[in-house]
Amino acid sequence: MNKIVMATNNKGKIKELKLMLKDYDILSQSEAGIEDLNVDENGDTFEDNAIIKANSIKDLVGKNVYILAEDSGICVEALDGYPGTKTKRAAQEELNREVTNEERNNLLIEKMKNVKNRKMVWQTAVALIEPNGKLSTFIGEVEGELAEKITGNGGFGFDPIFYIKEEHKTLGQMSFEEKEKYSARKRAIEMLIKYLEEK
Repeated sequence: MNKIVMATNNKGKIKELKLMLKDYDILSQSEAGIEDLNVDENGDTFEDNAIIKANSIKDLVGKNVYILAEDSGICVEALDGYPGTKTKRAAQEELNREVTNEERNNLLIEKMKNVKNRKMVWQTAVALIEPNGKLSTFIGEVEGELAEKITGNGGFGFDPIFYIKEEHKTLGQMSFEEKEKYSARKRAIEMLIKYLEEK
């Protein structure tokens, strides 16, 4: 079984990726014996940040190991793409303190109070470094709308505020199977799987 080390310790992401990549042995950073690293995600795009994260553990893994890193976030049209690559950090920087997912989501909802155009995009970029050092990236996107309030307690991150119009529910209200249909992460990972299978 091919071993893939994820450049993250995010339990939600690890859980989803283990379900999506069932034919691979997925290890988090900590499971691979790598301590939490202070990585400066200063890229202009999600793709840039995924590459930065993958490279951060490149010299810390053993031979014959694939490295996988992911960066994703939401871009709200009416806010000129905010929070974008700062999806996790924007609220923290504004409030100058650590924030919960709920606080982060509520701050975004407050910014969009009374705004009619609620279109938003979820983009996921995945970077793969192969044992031979080759780098490849895969990008998935899903369009949705910003919900007017936090709805649903499934998933993680911004799932409870990402509203899918055709389903009349947020990603946070969906089962794992339902959410897979609208997962930018899954779309990027499907491209990755196809790439690996072709090899």
